[in-house]
This record gives sequence, C-alpha cells and structure tokens, in this order.
Amino acid sequence: MQTSIIKFSQIEDRIDAEYYKPEYLGITKVLKNRPSLGEFIKIKNGYPFDSTLFGLGNFPVVRIRDFAEDGIHFDELETLPSYYVKESGCVFPKLGDILIGMDGLNEFRATIITSKKDTEVAINQRVAIITPFDKLSSEFIYIVLNSKVGQSQLLREMTTAGTVGHISNEVIKSIKVPIPSQSFQQKIEKIVKEAQRKRKLADEKYKEAEEILNKELGLENLDLSTQKTFEAKFSETEDRLDPEYYQPKYKKIISKLKSQKSKLLGEIVKIRKGIEVGHGAYTNEGKPFIRVQDYNEKGISVSGNTNFIRDYLYEELKENYRPLPGEIIYSKDGTVGRAFVVPSNIYEFIVSGGILILTPKDIDNYYLALVLNSPIIRLQAIRESIGAIIQHLSVDEVKKIKIPILPKTTQQKISSLIQESMKLRREAKELIDRAKREVEAMVEEKQNRITF
Repeated sequence: MQTSIIKFSQIEDRIDAEYYKPEYLGITKVLKNRPSLGEFIKIKNGYPFDSTLFGLGNFPVVRIRDFAEDGIHFDELETLPSYYVKESGCVFPKLGDILIGMDGLNEFRATIITSKKDTEVAINQRVAIITPFDKLSSEFIYIVLNSKVGQSQLLREMTTAGTVGHISNEVIKSIKVPIPSQSFQQKIEKIVKEAQRKRKLADEKYKEAEEILNKELGLENLDLSTQKTFEAKFSETEDRLDPEYYQPKYKKIISKLKSQKSKLLGEIVKIRKGIEVGHGAYTNEGKPFIRVQDYNEKGISVSGNTNFIRDYLYEELKENYRPLPGEIIYSKDGTVGRAFVVPSNIYEFIVSGGILILTPKDIDNYYLALVLNSPIIRLQAIRESIGAIIQHLSVDEVKKIKIPILPKTTQQKISSLIQESMKLRREAKELIDRAKREVEAMVEEKQNRITF
C-alpha cells in the first residue's frame, strides 16, 4: 500500500487518489517550471478506418497493438483496399515522426519512424502522430515519452473507462519536458541511432535465415494468398464445412510438404500447457505472467501492460509452467502459431493457458521456431483453428502439424543467424534502456534540481 499526504491547496480538479501517487507528485514537482511538449511538436491523429474492410486489400494499417518501442511489427498488420485508404484523406507518418498509442493499461507505447517502409502505412485513429520541431530532436522526445518522465505524466492525466486508460492530444501536449543542453541531446540521439542500427542488422539476420529456409523448401515463388472465389470438389471435403478451410493455399501447402522429408510436431517435441491464474491473482509487481499478446517471434515484451503474479505463487507454479532457456513458447489461442525460443536472460516467468511449452527432441530449437513461424506452417495452424469466434488449437491438433526436416548442417546455419539476430536485438534494447536511464537520472538528480 502506498500513501501520499498533500495539502488541500494542492488538490486540482481531480479527487481520485491515483492522481496523487508519490511518483507522480515527484515528477510534477521537479518539472513544474519546465515548458510543455506542445511547444515543440505538431500532433495529429490517424483515421477511423472501417474495420469491416480489413483483409480486403493490401495496404497495411497500424493500430496500437502493432507497434512497440522497437518499431512497427509488420508481420501481422491488417490490410485495407488501397483506393479506400487514398480516398480517405488520412495523413501518413514521415521519417522522424513518433507514433504513440492513445489507449493503454499501465503504459502508452511510443515508437519512432526510422525507415521508408515505416512511412508506407495507414494509421488508425487511436494512434497519434507527433512531428517534432527543431529545438528538441525526435530521438530525445521518443526517449522522454517512453521513460518514467513521460509515462508518469501520461498515466497521471489519463482518463479510465473500464480497465483501459485513454489520453488525448491535449494531454500529450501538456506534459512537461526538461530542456537539456545540445550535447546531452546529441548523446541520446547517438545512443538511439546505434540501437536502431543494431535492430536493422538483427532484422537482416532474421530475414537471411528466412530466405535460406524458403529456398531449401522451395517456397520463394509459392502463392499463398487468399482467393476471393474458388471451388472445392465434394470428394475433397472432410468433416469441416466452413469454406475458408478449403482455400487453394492450403492445397499448395499439403502438396509442398508431401515433397519434403517431414515429421509430425508431436514426434519431435514434448508438450506441456500453460495455466490460467485468474484476474484475481494479478499484481503490479512480482514475476511476469506472459500471455499471447506479450510476445512475438522476435522477442518477449515485459512492459507496463504485462500482468504479474506474486513471488509465492510463481514458486508454486514454476516447476510445471515456467519455460526454461532453450524451450519454445507456442501460441494456441488468439494469434495462433507464434513461436519463440526462450533466452537465458529472460526466463523467470509463467505462461498463460493460451501458450504451450515445447521441448525439442533431436531438432535444433531455433530452426524449429523459425519453421513454426514460417507461412507454410503457420497456415497449417490457422487452418485448423478457423471456424471459431476466437482462434483456438487443441494439443492434439498441434501435435499433427507437419514439420519439414532439413539436414543438420542447414539447421545449424539457420540457428546461428537467428541467435545472432536475438543477440543484436537484445543489445539494442539495452541501449534504449540506457538512454531512458540517462534522461531519468537527469531529471531526478539531487532530488529537485536539474543540472545539465
């Protein structure tokens, strides 16, 4: 329990106790006489696109769920018809712009636009696009927004509906920012750009591994697009009558796997399930309780939106529900078929019931994870999960997924590239964390004094 004592004269137009948390009051006091972010930026919102048109085109659209500190996650973006996006009059981000989500639970994520690919997307209305002026650099504002300095102010001013908090453009513009020396800004900019360089190199290593896999499996020119109209013979029907199950792309996958040496997933891994602890077990600190939305094929994100459980409960559950370094976590609910090898530096967590823990046998774990994330295998999982309101795979269905088995030398080559990619991504995150600590230390130095 936290307590905070304030004078009646300090009470503003909010009487909720959360508004006066000690850490919020501390940041407010330190930055009281500093200028507002609105003096240094232009801000606009994305467009309220019609979600019923998702999947009917090829123009990518970014929502809050589609980005984090490390950038836009392009692998699972929804798409819209190009003509609809172009006729909507929506604005597009430019290089150096910052995206920030306007809905959140315990954080409001921000990312910086660093490549041309990042600008070729539509942005929905619950994401704000920030364009900095000259006085404060994009990199410095990006770090401030993601640090305790920015997050504390945003969380303090958010309004809550149900379990989700909301911020407005005015809230973003109102947060107070320290104005550092030019040399300090340059220092932060240098750190951020080095992190971006490492992320780019990490993506290149990962892509190289994917290209090797695709070449070996003959997938380079395989068209796995969804067809608007198609036919299926009655003789081809199984115990499923939903049309999506008979899309031509699934026939192509079956045909391709028949030409490869392959095994069923259940033959090459040991499987154990995660657990649901219930909302009543969630806390604000302790050990992470990882859900499907907390990770992707390139990393686990322990953030302000991650749920935690108390240490004593973690100790009770860890023997069966904690994945060990080298094991693979695999999503069976929601976004099905997502695989990630647990690293040695992040493994003290419990996984939810929507996640399976795979222990590989006689197959390289990094190779297997890449194969599970490849379109030819992910689509197998998606095919079996369709037809329900929320995608779901049973353990028996997971065991039947066919896995192509390439020679050990090829597996090792792919594995090496994936491990290099993970190392670079980890180093990039460490650099961003360092930049945040630099800004936080600058603000907190000597309690209420800021020196540059």
